[in-house]
Amino acid sequence: MNSTFDTVASVHDPRPRSATPFSIGLLGIAAGLLTLWLVRDSTALDGATRSTVACLAIIVPIALYELFVARAYLRPSAGLASRAERPLSIARVALRLAALASICAGIGALYWLLPEYHGAFYNPFWTLIGTLAPYVLIAAPFYFAWMDRHQRDADDAYLLWARLLFRGERPANWRPVREMLASWMVKAFFLPLMIVYLSTNADHLNASLTSALSAPFSLATFRFMYDLSYAMDLMFGTVGYLCTLRILDSHVRSAEPTTLGWLVALICYQPFWSLISNQYIHYEGSVFWDSWLISMPLVRIVWGVVIVALLLCYALSTISFGLRFSNLTNRGIITSGPYRFTKHPAYIAKNLSYWMITVPFVEPLGWRAAVTHCAALVAVNLLYFLRAKTEERHLMNDPDYRAYAEWIARNGIFAKIGRLFD
Repeated sequence: MNSTFDTVASVHDPRPRSATPFSIGLLGIAAGLLTLWLVRDSTALDGATRSTVACLAIIVPIALYELFVARAYLRPSAGLASRAERPLSIARVALRLAALASICAGIGALYWLLPEYHGAFYNPFWTLIGTLAPYVLIAAPFYFAWMDRHQRDADDAYLLWARLLFRGERPANWRPVREMLASWMVKAFFLPLMIVYLSTNADHLNASLTSALSAPFSLATFRFMYDLSYAMDLMFGTVGYLCTLRILDSHVRSAEPTTLGWLVALICYQPFWSLISNQYIHYEGSVFWDSWLISMPLVRIVWGVVIVALLLCYALSTISFGLRFSNLTNRGIITSGPYRFTKHPAYIAKNLSYWMITVPFVEPLGWRAAVTHCAALVAVNLLYFLRAKTEERHLMNDPDYRAYAEWIARNGIFAKIGRLFD
């Protein structure tokens, strides 16, 4: 009876439109993985270059869809007009280019000042920057020229920032400038990490694929699926931080406004995570799931399949964003893919996988060590809970998210489970 009710209810209660369809994300990941497969044996390409090529393969089909099928630049949220709103002003374009240059110079100065960015760890990122910089230098003037004529609001954040820097003109409204600078700081922090992780993962994926092909239906297969899931997540994470473009309606609408929101997000990434996890919330014990279940092969297989399913759910959640994935910002509300079932599928899947992979409740050193590890993992779970709550509070400023949250409250998986007990 409940399933019939749910079906009828969904017909009369349509899901709010997603900023991008899930099918387009799947098309993008298919293109990215195919490209990664084709260049896997190239001795001329290192992990960073292979990853960059795969990311470009993702961007092209999705960008073509957004431009020519969805025509995302005509959505009200893009703030663009199909026809020119005003004549081209070389002076305005020059000011925007100067603003962009000042932001890049400021970020570069931070990289130079902070020892974190001086080691070999970030070499894949510097390689990518060196590869992309000439193309950005060529494309930026043409992009700003087109935007100058088609933006409904001529005084965008770049223009306001340039006037403040070079003319001393204080903006009447500081919010666009704050949002722009915050979005660049998000990109400056997360893009290097995504590139480094993806470069490393591309090499691991090659090795794990070789092992899985030589020993199918073994633990090697699980390791390959583990690496594959994170490769898909990292590719779309990298693509998201690269493609913050208004013409694709993938620009930043707003950035996380609270210190707590920034804190609980940044603490989950390097270099902060290494410092915190090693000292205070180290939840990994001396036994992992594969060793724990070695004497129960059937249970081991089922356990591994559930872990892979959770990791795939996590990856598909990122893929759902298309070109719009980003921490700490709102770049359009996603309601498709795993997000049609719950507001936080990635966090739920990731945190459940932590418990199943590390099995902190199993510890040869005794129950005290097990309790300590479980308590540490609960602390990690609470950290992600805070991330979810601060994100919700931020996104509730968007009427599209409010409509989505109300729909999930009626039609999400937890609402349906709750009705089973009514």
